[in-house]
Order: sequence, then structure tokens, then C-alpha cells
Amino acid sequence: MKNEKSGARSVRTVALMMGATVLAKLLGMLRGVLLAGRYGTGIEANAFSEASHIPLTFFDLLLSAAILGCFIPVYNSLKDEKTSDRFAGLFLNLVLLATGIMAFAGIFLAKPIMMLMGGGLAPEAQRLAVRLLRMLFPMIIFTGATYTLVGVMQSKGRFLLPALVSAISNGGIIIYLLFIDGLLGEGRVYGLAAAYLLSWLLQLATLAIPLYISGFRVGFGLGNDGSPVDTEAHEALRKALKMAPPIMLGSWLSPVTLLSGLFFSQYAEGGNVTVFDYANNAYVIIAGILTYSICNYIFPRLSRLAASSGSGGEGDFNRTTRTGLLSALAMILPFTFAMWVLSREGIALLYMRGEFTAADTLLTASALRGISIGMPAFAVCELLSRTFYSRGQTTVPMLASVCGIAANFAVSCLLIFGFGLGMGAVGAAVAAGQWASAIVLLTASALRIKGLFTPRFVLSCLGLAASAALSGAVMETVRRLIGSDPGSASKIVNFSIICAVFAAGAVIYAVPCLAGFTVLRSKTRDNSTEEGNKR
Repeated sequence: MKNEKSGARSVRTVALMMGATVLAKLLGMLRGVLLAGRYGTGIEANAFSEASHIPLTFFDLLLSAAILGCFIPVYNSLKDEKTSDRFAGLFLNLVLLATGIMAFAGIFLAKPIMMLMGGGLAPEAQRLAVRLLRMLFPMIIFTGATYTLVGVMQSKGRFLLPALVSAISNGGIIIYLLFIDGLLGEGRVYGLAAAYLLSWLLQLATLAIPLYISGFRVGFGLGNDGSPVDTEAHEALRKALKMAPPIMLGSWLSPVTLLSGLFFSQYAEGGNVTVFDYANNAYVIIAGILTYSICNYIFPRLSRLAASSGSGGEGDFNRTTRTGLLSALAMILPFTFAMWVLSREGIALLYMRGEFTAADTLLTASALRGISIGMPAFAVCELLSRTFYSRGQTTVPMLASVCGIAANFAVSCLLIFGFGLGMGAVGAAVAAGQWASAIVLLTASALRIKGLFTPRFVLSCLGLAASAALSGAVMETVRRLIGSDPGSASKIVNFSIICAVFAAGAVIYAVPCLAGFTVLRSKTRDNSTEEGNKR
């Protein structure tokens, strides 16, 4: 009975987190829609795409996963709350120092950075991008502090507010685009940069104020006063810093493939950076909704289980990991096929208005189809990386990331420079990187975590994949029978096609999945009854 109540609470919490994530991603999608309508794929759009991505990509390369990947396991391994909070304060101060140095360096080196990253931009766009980059680099300070406070809240069992912070920042940018952008005339893109900067400050305040009210305090400085609490907190900080370099390298796959996509899209047939940016945003929104809620919920739990049971092994640790993987794959697989089949209708529905043309729609949809191939691998990478980090094992995710980056670069060079292909090839190269990384993580998990992949788990994954493939075939058949041109169809028509095609696929997918769930639940009940009789 206790396990059933705990399971119900877990499902409810994940559902609420997913709802908050859906809201945040929908607002992010609306933000992208408004950006596409107001800026299209012109000079200002290309300059802002480059400038807005570079600071956060630098942050992702150097600090993003390192913050959560080493902070949450160490924080949850400490038994005393005072020690945990003192460690959090030390960690936050160090993050603020590091991001402050990075922001200053980025402002000072904005021109050479943009020459390196945006070499394919037109001269006018490149000059504008340098000015925007100098405005936007300070947002990594707010980003670093926000990520740290997200780790504090999740470790304290408060998941909903961290899931909502993106919704709050996206809402601020949407308000700017709706009511302010059109009033600024030629200088509107600078106002957009200021709105982005303020949105990250708003995110930080959204977490800092409730934590302060609840009694969480941060002392400034990194000194040790010699007390037992302070000494243990400093030792925890040293442990976290020791874990950070391989975790940092292990987090490079997503930001490097983003930079790679932006770079190679400048040289792809008919492509540009904004086309890839819009496609990648749509992909990240959908993949994030289906993956991050599960990842963020189970990561602190995995860290506590690993700390209390040593190397993990069989038991709750493995069951939690398997449940997370199956849950993520069960949701993400049908959407992978749906994204492939309905990419043109989806992009037309989202972006085709104002300055965003039918030709832009086809190019963006092509990139999205390529990226969508990697969506299941994305879920595997996110979950298994956290599994290893929770055990204090950082080498495997690092190697997986390096392999993924190498695969992405090799496939990009081959398809773009070797065969002269277009935006679909840029997206496919991103997917290739995700799959290479996922294969490394899956292989290492099978070899290093005893009993993680049981025969029943493997059969369940194969069953999900088969059901999703059948669903995809049905969606493709229905889509071909409808035969409408998304570029010339109205929004209502495209929306109706998406609903009809996805509904047909969802029915085909749900029937075998529900049957398998019923059988599995029946077996679980039989096993529970048998164990109860033995007692």
C-alpha cells in the first residue's frame, strides 16, 4: 500500500512537472512564432540568432551540465541540511565568480568570437551580431545562478517552480514582442536583446525570492571559518569540483552540435542559420517536454539511492532507471514518427506568416525532419548520463559526448562539403551525433551496471519501437491520402491535417501499448500476491 501511494505521488508530481514544462515550451514556441513573423530570415534575424545562442552555448559548454551534474549528487549525499545549504552557498558564489569572468571576456572578445562563429554571415549582419553579443553576454551570470538554485529546489523536493521558470521568462519576451517591439522602429532588435537579458534576471528572481522566504541563505565569499559544518561543506565543494571537468566534457554534445548546425547551415544548399535555429527550437521544445520532466524528477532520487546503496546494483536504483527510460521512450517514440511525417504542416502552422515565406517553411521542415531521427537517442542520452552522474561515474558520459561530437562533425563534413546537400543533411548530422552518444551509453550501462537491462525491459523497448513504427506507417499512409500542400494551405487546414494524421497513428500505437501494460500489471500483481502468500 505504501509503495502504491508513493507511486501515485510520483506520477502526480511528474504529471505536474510535465504540465509546467508543456506551458513553458508552448510559450517558447509562441516566442519563436512571433520572432519568425516579425524578423523572418533576414539580416536582423540572422544576427540575433548567432548573438543570442553564443553566450548560452558557451555557458552550456563550460558550466551548464557541470552545475547540475555535480551539484545535485553531492548536495543529496550530505546528511545535514545546514551543511547542504552551506555547500550550496559556496557553490553559488563560485558559479557567480566564473560566469562573471566569462561575461567580461565575452564582451571584450565579441568581435573575434563572432568572426569565428559567424564567418558565413553577411558583413552587415556580422557587425550587428557583434553589438548584440556584447549586450547579451552578461545573461550567463543570471543563467549560472538560476541553474544552481534549480538544483537546490529539486534537491529539496520542490519541482514545480523550477519547471515554470522558463514559462515566466518566455512570457516576458512575448509581452515585449507583442507590445513593445513594433514601437522601437530601427532599433527594435536592441530592445529584443534587452528583453532577453531581463527575462533571465526574472528567472533568477522567481527562484531566489521563494528560497529566501523559506529560510535559505547564501553568505558571500569562499572562506572556511573552521566550524565542522563549514569544513564539511568545503570538502563537498572540492568533491564537486573534482567531478566537474569530465561532466563538463560530457555535456558538450548538445551545445557543440548546435554550434555545428549553425555553422554548417551557412554552407548548406539553400540554407542559413535562422532556418536551422527555427527547426532546432521546434525540436528542443518537443523533445524537452517529453524528456526533461522525467529526468529532473528521478535525478535527485537516483543520487540518494546511489549514496545509500554504494554502487547501486539491483533494487530501487535499477528499477528507477528502467522506469524512467521506458516512460521517456513510450512518450517520445510516436512523436518521432509524427515529427517526420508532419514536419511541413507543423512548421507551416508555427512559423509561416509575415516575413516567413513558404520557401522558408520547406527548408525549415527539411532540417526538422533530419533532427527528428535523433529524438529517441536524445532521451536515452539525457537519462543515462544522469544515471552515471548519480553514481559519481563521469567518464562514460564524457566519452559518449566525444564520440557524438566526432560523429556529428564527420557526417556534417561528408554531407555538406562532400555531397553538397541541404538543410536536411544538417539536421541528420545532429541526429547522427545523438545516436553515436546513445550507443556508447547503452553499451557501457549494460557492461557496468549489473542487472540494469533485464530481458523483460529489452522486450518492452522492442515492443514500443515496433508499435511506434507501425503507427508511423499509418500516419504516413493517411498523410499521403490527404495529399494537401502545406505551403499553400490555410492554418486551419494544416492544423486539421496534423490532428487527423496524429490521431490515426495514436490509436494504432495505443492499442498494443495498453495491452502490454495490462499484461505487465497482471504479472506484477501475481508476483506480489505470490510474495505475500510466502510471507
